[in-house]
Amino acid sequence: MITSELKKSKLKVSDAGKGAVNVKKYIKRQDKQKKKEKKLYRKYPTNRTEFQGIKLLLLLIVVISIIAVVFSVYGIDEYISLSLNGIVYRFTFHTFITSLFIYEINPFDPFFFLSILFIAIMLYFSYMMGKLIERGFGQKFLFKLFLFSGFISILFYLLLRVALIIIFPISSPTSVFFHLDAVGLAWGGFFGLFTFTIFPAMNQKLTAILTIIPVRMSGKSFLMIIILFRLIPGLFYGLAYSPIYFLFYIPELGGILGSYLVYKYNLFRE
Repeated sequence: MITSELKKSKLKVSDAGKGAVNVKKYIKRQDKQKKKEKKLYRKYPTNRTEFQGIKLLLLLIVVISIIAVVFSVYGIDEYISLSLNGIVYRFTFHTFITSLFIYEINPFDPFFFLSILFIAIMLYFSYMMGKLIERGFGQKFLFKLFLFSGFISILFYLLLRVALIIIFPISSPTSVFFHLDAVGLAWGGFFGLFTFTIFPAMNQKLTAILTIIPVRMSGKSFLMIIILFRLIPGLFYGLAYSPIYFLFYIPELGGILGSYLVYKYNLFRE
């Protein structure tokens, strides 16, 4: 009897020891799991830190566009907007970069408040498109796509400016033509973002929201509307009033070509 009771007591002690060991293993596993979760938390951003690329891009456009308005009021817009006159006489080569972040705003426009509303709508759609691109390809690709589309717009601007050189010569700072060719080319980057998401679905039906009416159309039709949206006002003002308006509307269509080249040849993808 005594030996059997001793055996039972030993078994209880051993079971208690095993239980203690199991608890220690469980605690260790929990600690390891917490460490893994912390690493994953650092690796993958939360919702508060997502889409920093498109947010920074739009912030740059808003800030630099406001600065461009101030420069324009004081008659020194060639120092921030792209101007062939400014490049030749002021050596403003930095405007090849700054002009890409300028959305043209005219504070003296009688429809200024409507234009501000339109700008807000465009920034919203740019944010939505930018989120899709940044989620799928990353922040670096987003900026490269925007800048490359903008640089193609700059090439379009230079070609048009040279074509109009007889009518609007490269003039000295005292000439009345000196400030006429200063442009902002943020639309080129916007078109690059908009159309990059269309090229993979050129023959598919997409839902485009025009005002408050959803419209189903093919990717090709949607792309054509985007082109006409900028081309028609440029041709109208250019032919009806002055060819100088070509410089404010037509060059930014180069952003569509830039976006197509990125899509066609898989540029900037890591």
